[in-house]
Amino acid sequence: MKYLYVYNYEIEEKELCEMEFQCLFDESMTTKYYISDTYMDYARSPYIRGRLDIMFSHNSFEQIVQAIKDANLYYLDFKVIYLKNDITHVHYKESIDRCKAVALPINGSVNMHHPQTIFALTNINHVWYFGIYHEKSSWNKHSDKPYSYSHSLNLRDARAIVNIAVGQNLYKTIVDPCCWVGTVVLEALGMGLNIKGYDINRYVSYQARLNLEYYGYDPLLIEKKDMRELKETYDVTILDIPYGIYSPFTYEQQLDLLQHIPSNELVLVSHISMNNELENLDYYIIDQAKINKGNFIRYMTYARKGESA
Repeated sequence: MKYLYVYNYEIEEKELCEMEFQCLFDESMTTKYYISDTYMDYARSPYIRGRLDIMFSHNSFEQIVQAIKDANLYYLDFKVIYLKNDITHVHYKESIDRCKAVALPINGSVNMHHPQTIFALTNINHVWYFGIYHEKSSWNKHSDKPYSYSHSLNLRDARAIVNIAVGQNLYKTIVDPCCWVGTVVLEALGMGLNIKGYDINRYVSYQARLNLEYYGYDPLLIEKKDMRELKETYDVTILDIPYGIYSPFTYEQQLDLLQHIPSNELVLVSHISMNNELENLDYYIIDQAKINKGNFIRYMTYARKGESA
């Protein structure tokens, strides 16, 4: 089976979205509509609006209708929608007529308000696609956590960098050694991933544990500890390096932290590009995105130690 992933992102998120896409699908992003043989839980990505499980595709609409008739489909409480896209425009009346045409051969019952199954039809580059559409489930359940800070990573950025960190390997062990109030830890736990968090600040780490407990996660997954004292090794580190916003933190202290990364893979969040610093520590820069939020800039850098281009 093939799958159509429908992407949606704001312009300032484009670089990070493309970076996440590269890690999830192992190729460059060229369009917001991506057809693949790869099945993925689309709710992992904050940028995927939905996934179409393609049942039939053809450049002839009549062949799509015939394929549905031949399949003798039977579904209770279904509806058919037209999935608009930015590539091929279909007028509203035509889209309604096409949806009716593909709905008629489906046996069962229609329920427009509370469907159990949503079928979708769309036309991209003069090819018709029909299948079962899965709309975005609510992934941002951690948006109302009790404790947060104005310069904390937002949920979309946090979820994206978790996806960048693990890519297609959901069994990686992850550490967030400067986890603040646990935003990244929460997003990783929400995806069922194996992550530990640490923060040197007693008050902040306590707030992070309360955030985890609020959502039913084990609060002991976050500890008060200096990352330079970590003895364990992990598959990948997500480091939102302290910027010195709430307490003085120098460039030299940032460099010191970079020398104590407990893994060969690193996703670094920094307010300046630290490519030279990473390369001096034998890291190879795999990808990077820059995010502008008002006057505040963040660099998201994915790097691996000891690897060359």
